[in-house]
Amino acid sequence: MVRLFSIIILALALAGGSLHAQEIELSVDRTELARGETLTLTIRVFDQRQGMQLDLTPLTQDFDVLGTRTSSQIRSINGVTESWTDYVVTLFPEKEGELVIPELSILDQTSEAIPIKVINAGPRSNQSDDELYLEIEVNKESVYVQEQLLFTVRLFYTINGIRNPIFTELEMENTVTQLIGSPNQYERLIDGERYGVYEKRYVIFPQRSGPLEIPDILFRGEVTDGSSNFVFRNMNTRRVTAFIEGITIDVKERPAAAPSGEGWLPVTGLTLEESWSGDIDSLKIGDSVVRTITLRAEGLDGALLPPFSPEKIPGLNLYPDPADISRSFVDGSIVGTRVEQSTYVALEAGVIEVPELAIPWWDINSDSAKIATLPAMQIEVATIDGIVPSEQAVASTEDIQQLLSNDPVVDQAMIDAQAEADVIEVNRKFVAVTQWLLALIIATVLLLMAYRRYGDAVRHQFSEWRLNRTPARNESAAYSILKKACQRNEARAIRDGLILWGQHYCEDSEIRSLEDLIRNCASEELARATLTLQSSLFDPKSSSSFNSGELNSLILRLRRERKAQTKKANKIAPYQLPPLYRS
Repeated sequence: MVRLFSIIILALALAGGSLHAQEIELSVDRTELARGETLTLTIRVFDQRQGMQLDLTPLTQDFDVLGTRTSSQIRSINGVTESWTDYVVTLFPEKEGELVIPELSILDQTSEAIPIKVINAGPRSNQSDDELYLEIEVNKESVYVQEQLLFTVRLFYTINGIRNPIFTELEMENTVTQLIGSPNQYERLIDGERYGVYEKRYVIFPQRSGPLEIPDILFRGEVTDGSSNFVFRNMNTRRVTAFIEGITIDVKERPAAAPSGEGWLPVTGLTLEESWSGDIDSLKIGDSVVRTITLRAEGLDGALLPPFSPEKIPGLNLYPDPADISRSFVDGSIVGTRVEQSTYVALEAGVIEVPELAIPWWDINSDSAKIATLPAMQIEVATIDGIVPSEQAVASTEDIQQLLSNDPVVDQAMIDAQAEADVIEVNRKFVAVTQWLLALIIATVLLLMAYRRYGDAVRHQFSEWRLNRTPARNESAAYSILKKACQRNEARAIRDGLILWGQHYCEDSEIRSLEDLIRNCASEELARATLTLQSSLFDPKSSSSFNSGELNSLILRLRRERKAQTKKANKIAPYQLPPLYRS
């Protein structure tokens, strides 16, 4: 009897446990979508009373998780109460074809897989094409290996308030890719509609021939809708995306007509120039002169230019310096420069031959081989006495033994005159040191006299200067404190620094707290950023994400605008008329 009773209790316990097991449902807003569109996955957990952590790692195999949000609901129908929590996940498919949302393990339960079909429908975005779309452009459809390819991606938009723009990074094998400057932002009028344009330009150097696959470009960002929550007035945002397919570029091999050797320079222009630090027509044995040779290539990075200075010249010692390599961008095209300097020291008198310098290159405009040259030249080096040996002197066959056998000729009159001359030699180094010591003593005496007369005034001015450099009086010092706090990403230090800097920015108002700054600052963007900081400080459960880097960038822009306004006001101040009636 006792055993039967125990079995009944155990069965009831198991039944009760099964009744209280939380039910889970997974659903998607659609099972077929175009490439570049987003998909919404909803995970509904019934009787959920507190938050939980979801492991969404399996989704990253075929999807990019753009964001998640939660919402809880409760309803009562005919006395029956039902509650649930929705976990809404925004997914972006990373490829076309038949994809699968895999099984997920949630609360010791395993969901079923959901098949998804992604089709190719051209450039797409989660907005209408009139509001947001992408465009890509290349300067050529085929290039030679190691030739520059200019690639541009543009985002066109009519939506205001796009924040945190992120584009697909160009990562391609066997290429060298560089971003040209900073992204450009401007406006363009298209069919009577004014679009904002966000443009990024790249230069790509293929290192292997064959097809070059430039990947699909995905844009992701956030847009504020102008509304805010009631408690902390945080601006509500929504995610926007845009997509465009990549392209294939034909990379051609090095042409057979190109010069043989390791040097291969496919560029639109190449120049070779030289300069000398002194007059090479008046060199003597032991003199030195610096030769500077500059190689400039239009369409190639300076790091890819080969060394070219001669390593050895008979009659000269060569001492090369490290090459100066640089690159710049002119009209969107890269220009590489390599500057080589060598010190030439003359070892022997006579005519020294400096050989010709020739650098072959390939002109991609005319599709032909060319050579940049510096012609050969001759340098005449004289002896220490300034005499250049002639060919007759060098080729003389006079018997040297006969010359040595003659008695030396002594000019006694010259010796007597030299003995009678009163020549006093002074050590130049000693004179220079004496002059420097005398100048130092005079300068010290003058400084002591000036200090006794003007010392009090100087100390007073120095004290005023130090006081004016304190953060309370100096806007730059206050911003320096705020900048360091943003770099450390310390929210409380950022709050204190923002209040201190705000006292300078809102100079007509008293700023003692973040609320004072929000209420009195003229910049809506600064007010929103301050609200986000306030939310992260006082509401740990807030969904707002504070970004100290964005705050620092915003304050830098506000400081530049304030300086520009002040400069403009100072320019027009001398030309303003005085008031008609003096108060």
